[in-house]
Amino acid sequence: MTRDAGVSQAVILVGGQGTRMRPLTDTIPKPMLSLMGLPFVERQVDHLQRAGVSRIVFSCGYRPREIEEYFGDGASRGLEMGYVVDPEPLGTAGAIANAEELLDDADVFVLNGDILTDLHLAALVAHHRGLGAEATIALTPVDDPSAFGLVRTDADGRVTEFVEKPGADELIPGEPYRINAGTYVLTPAARAAIPRGEQVSIERDTFPLLAERGGVGALASDCYWRDIGTPASYLDAHLDVLAGAVGFIPSPGEAWVSPEATVDGSAAIGPGACVGPGVVIGADARVASCVIGAGSSIGVGAAVEGSVLGRDVIVGDGARVSDLVVVGDGATIAPGAVVAGPESVGTGATVPAA
Repeated sequence: MTRDAGVSQAVILVGGQGTRMRPLTDTIPKPMLSLMGLPFVERQVDHLQRAGVSRIVFSCGYRPREIEEYFGDGASRGLEMGYVVDPEPLGTAGAIANAEELLDDADVFVLNGDILTDLHLAALVAHHRGLGAEATIALTPVDDPSAFGLVRTDADGRVTEFVEKPGADELIPGEPYRINAGTYVLTPAARAAIPRGEQVSIERDTFPLLAERGGVGALASDCYWRDIGTPASYLDAHLDVLAGAVGFIPSPGEAWVSPEATVDGSAAIGPGACVGPGVVIGADARVASCVIGAGSSIGVGAAVEGSVLGRDVIVGDGARVSDLVVVGDGATIAPGAVVAGPESVGTGATVPAA
């Protein structure tokens, strides 16, 4: 469903090196990893465009060329797209400040480039403007906030406290555990509070500063949310889309096979398989609950289950790959080899048969 949120510009933070996603990110920036045949960040662009955003600025750092070459100026999508590259790591707030010259003097959405969500952006803006906030944060519930930053609010939805990775003694019995969901609305005044050209964290520096003067709102949402920053979560995002859990991405069914893939009729494409373009799957092969990157080949009688394969990976005849093995681009699993995870196979590496 499309609804104009009333904010026409956005910054997507895509500067991180994606170290937790290696070896997949050795050769491609994390936001450009595929999700059902399209770069992940294109899913974010689609979500923003559905909400009425017409200008998107990518705040880049690691391997920016791939992003700019893919999207260009945005004209083919009916968008205006711009790019800035941090000269050195500037943190999340510093990266926003670095994009300021490409923004209008109006509210802006800011998205972390590794979050998949169907958050109702119009509701976030309505809450933001109803409070008259300088900045408003989307919150998502978690069962255990100890690995995150707990955000506490008052009854009106204004942030009263940030608790970074709280211990058990810092939790209040019965309180909701809500964390920063990585989607914001910022006014020009909020952006003006960020020093230019300095390394600044919006989570640890800017938001606490604004909250001290009552300027930060927060909207708790039960919408779909996932941080795809690890291979396990990246795989789970595919399974969630297949299950129809992400509101703006239609489910293709129990499995997704690119029209440009070639699959032998005797191969078993099990539930949860996501097979990219140019993939070749041989006779009697079995794939399930996995992501197989573009141009890869799965040999006769081979099996790939519960794992993520990059691009141009070769899995030889009779080989077995299972239990969260992450295989980098151009790697080879030799015929008959057995690889059980959790394990990583480096970019271009070869795993010999036992």
